[in-house]
Amino acid sequence: MKWCDVFSVKLVGKYVETDQADTVNPRIAMTRDEFDKRFEEYRETLRGEIHRYIDSVVVYRQIQERKNDRLEAMNLAPSFFQIVEAALLTTIILWADKLFDEKGDRGLFNFLTFIEHHRKWLAPKELQHRREYPDDHWMLRGREQITVDVIEQDREQIRSLQALKNVRIRRDMFHGHFDKRYFFDRDRMNEDAPIGWKDLEIAGHVMGKILNRYSTDYDGGVYSWDTVNIDDLRRLLTVAGRELARRPD
Repeated sequence: MKWCDVFSVKLVGKYVETDQADTVNPRIAMTRDEFDKRFEEYRETLRGEIHRYIDSVVVYRQIQERKNDRLEAMNLAPSFFQIVEAALLTTIILWADKLFDEKGDRGLFNFLTFIEHHRKWLAPKELQHRREYPDDHWMLRGREQITVDVIEQDREQIRSLQALKNVRIRRDMFHGHFDKRYFFDRDRMNEDAPIGWKDLEIAGHVMGKILNRYSTDYDGGVYSWDTVNIDDLRRLLTVAGRELARRPD
């Protein structure tokens, strides 16, 4: 996969209405075909945005860690790495905030609301219909109808994420808007709103798990969240290291 393919996410559709009645009002019915079209559009778009977040976390961590063992090679292009590093951190903060925004027009909370009000189309019999499974297919064994309680558990899991509070602080006070407390004192942000690798990785895991849960109930589809071309930076720095080794002292 080429660089341009990784970072240019093709949107196969948009989840747009003139109003949000059919998203939040359970009395507005959807046919199976309408639901299927909307679900597939929403799933594909969320898949791309979740990958953008997860991939950004992975590459950002690689750059941070390579400072410990490949700093000399990275200093062949210090401006490049500094710009990429800063851009990735902003992407991580903004995308986590957008995907987890409880009041957002789109994102995981809105997706869960969509699922809640149209969950009848995710019943096991609908999965069987879409995939033309026989009655005794293993995918249907023990599969139960999605309940409101299950959906609410997913909402609560998002709300309980350790990273969420500090992501919002960073978004509101620096990455989305400049706050006077942090504009000239960047180190203060790390003290007031620290975020650890584990917190960022758990957030990505929750994103992927929620989408896969309902994707499985829809048509059995499960996505991998591994970052493509994960060794690109290592290969780049290896070549740079060889160049350094050939230079005279």
